[in-house]
Amino acid sequence: MPTITDVRREWRRHLKVARDPALLAVGAVLLICAPVFPGLSRLAVLPAFLLAPGYALLRLLGQVAGPRSISVAIPISLVLAVCASLVLNVSGIRLGPLSLGSLLGGITALLLAGSYGRQLFARRAAADHRANMRGGATGKNAPLS
Repeated sequence: MPTITDVRREWRRHLKVARDPALLAVGAVLLICAPVFPGLSRLAVLPAFLLAPGYALLRLLGQVAGPRSISVAIPISLVLAVCASLVLNVSGIRLGPLSLGSLLGGITALLLAGSYGRQLFARRAAADHRANMRGGATGKNAPLS
C-alpha cells in the first residue's frame, strides 16, 4: 500500500518533468504547429495548450512547481488563451488554429525567454551582492581610479 511519502516522491518525479524548460519549448512549438495536424490528431496539442503557457508564466514569476502548480497552470493557460482570442478578435484576425496556435506559442516562447532573462539577472545581482559583501566592489559600485 503506498504511503504519503511514496506519493510525494512520485509527484516530484512527474513535476520535475513538467518543469523542464525543454518540454515548455516543445509545447510552444506544438502550439505553433497545431494547424499542420489534420482533424482529430490536433488533440495531441491539447496538453501543450493546457499546460505550456501557464507553466511558462509560473516559471517567469519564479514560482517553484509543486503539487499545486498543475491546478494553477491550467487556469492560467485558459485565461491566456481567452485573452489571446480576444486580442485576435479585436485586431480583426480570423480566429483559427493557425492564428491562435501561433499567438499562444509565441507567448509561451516569450515567457520562457523572459524566465531565462530573469534567472540571469538574479544570478548577476547575487554575484554582485556577494562581491560587495566580501569587500571587493565590482561593476557600478567600483571606486573610480
